[in-house]
Amino acid sequence: MTSRSPSSIAEYRYIKTIGNAAAPGQTGFRNPVDVALGKEGVLYVLSHAAENTPSGKRVAKCTFEEEYFLGEFGSFGSDDGQFTWPNSLAVGSEGNVYVTDEWLHRVSVFDPDGLFLRNWGSQGEGPGQWNRPAGITVDHESNLLVADSMNHRVQKYSSEGQFLTQWGGPGNNPGQFNTPWGITVDALGNVLVADWRNDRIQKFTADGDFLVQIGQSGDGAGQFQRPSGVAVDSEGRIYVTDWGNDRLQVFGPDGSFVSMFLGGAGMSQWREERLSSNPENMLGQRARAKSLDPEKRFVQPTAVEIDEEDRIYVADSARHRLQIYQKVAP
Repeated sequence: MTSRSPSSIAEYRYIKTIGNAAAPGQTGFRNPVDVALGKEGVLYVLSHAAENTPSGKRVAKCTFEEEYFLGEFGSFGSDDGQFTWPNSLAVGSEGNVYVTDEWLHRVSVFDPDGLFLRNWGSQGEGPGQWNRPAGITVDHESNLLVADSMNHRVQKYSSEGQFLTQWGGPGNNPGQFNTPWGITVDALGNVLVADWRNDRIQKFTADGDFLVQIGQSGDGAGQFQRPSGVAVDSEGRIYVTDWGNDRLQVFGPDGSFVSMFLGGAGMSQWREERLSSNPENMLGQRARAKSLDPEKRFVQPTAVEIDEEDRIYVADSARHRLQIYQKVAP
């Protein structure tokens, strides 16, 4: 595996880490699987939590600049406004938050403050039905695109949940999928899908016509082991969370490999506050560690998002945090 740190890549600079492992009501996340950008600098972070800690399933609100924790919404369960197996979230043009739930086969909709509005979906193979809906994104017409993972397809809906169209099917040929996960839309309206078990990214037109494939199975540069999330910056560069290889990879608009990084996290402000609350125990444990370098690395990163300033947010799931980088001019 090619090994390069963020500091060795001139185009990117580590900025900060946000988050730490926390139970509901505490400041932090529990296995965050996705992050979405709201209005006025608000970040929405979806915690999946482990199966033995169902109480951790929720959406947290915070800010980038001052790392203000603004609260959380959602809880474990199957009632309105609850989650059982939350996977992904997106923010619509109106500011509403859309959350997919693989177990309940539905999308739940909340207003920007976390007030539950509605949900829709049912299990099945027909148009408008799902089998474990995964990644979700919003296109340039405010429609929702959903990776219907176990039906191996992409479905498009209106913001109100009306089924519009679909494409894909099971397989490994161009335009087919094997358990798609992450999904995004670039500046031209093209749709990029992390084709998880096929270890590749596929790009389509807005109407679902296949354009190009990026990657193949492996641990070398430009190869993947279960790519989970995908995002595109202002210049068309493509960012992929390579879940099984514990790294983020970057590609040019044509799919050519550009760079990769393995993580460079420092301690978050929230983590520092938690350590200071019990310094004798927690700081003592850190002092006994042989090296803190492994703490910097990504472990099973699941999603990536990019804001208008080309800041790159990586959901570092097994580390319960976001790692944030800045793209800088060469």
